[in-house]
Amino acid sequence: MDRNIQISGKVKEQYTSWAATYDKEKVAIFARAGYSYEEFMDRFVRCCGLKEGMNILDVGSGTGLTAIALAKTLSGKCRIVGIEPIEAMATSAKANIKKEQLDDVIVIEKAPAESIPGEDSAYDLVTCTFAIRHMNINKALSEFIRVLKPKGKIVIADIYAPEKWRSALGKVMTPFLRFAFRFSKYKAETKSRVLTINEWRALLEGLGLTIIEVVQFPGKKEPEWELGRAIMAMGK
Repeated sequence: MDRNIQISGKVKEQYTSWAATYDKEKVAIFARAGYSYEEFMDRFVRCCGLKEGMNILDVGSGTGLTAIALAKTLSGKCRIVGIEPIEAMATSAKANIKKEQLDDVIVIEKAPAESIPGEDSAYDLVTCTFAIRHMNINKALSEFIRVLKPKGKIVIADIYAPEKWRSALGKVMTPFLRFAFRFSKYKAETKSRVLTINEWRALLEGLGLTIIEVVQFPGKKEPEWELGRAIMAMGK
């Protein structure tokens, strides 16, 4: 596997500078969208169908929030490997895991999603929260499928584009929205690949995955135009 896959400079810059404040800002971002981060993650965990003894891979682990939530739900009766390519985020994850006394349950490795360390069919569950849009999505999903056991599950959470973004007006407006991000602290969004729910369905099914459940949290102010958040659960 090629561990030297290059990460976008904008992604590396954003998440390196964000690592120290990411946990608090994530909660604030959800609040501004009109949702509770805790309620969203509770729904995410339920979609995972957790069972004691699971071998879990958390991709794009960030500061370890998802891995910690899964480990706590299972009272530590599992094994979790988190992979994270950004050094500063991985360092924060390790600190959070140590604080929660979960060092014997969660291991953080520095690696990209497009080249996951490990054997084929190694994991019962693969999770990825708010990271896949910054990856080569097709390559990452192919790796998720490779390391997933035959009856395992993949659960992804990320933002999604409303269908209106694919209208004639949307195609005119979205480049301006991306351009605006160049002048904000969320520079990585200028390079992210944000799909609609229908595009997600077509992509996942095209890769041979069976979609089990899709839970949508649309924007509350302007649902036809505002980015939403979704949880997608699937199996081989």
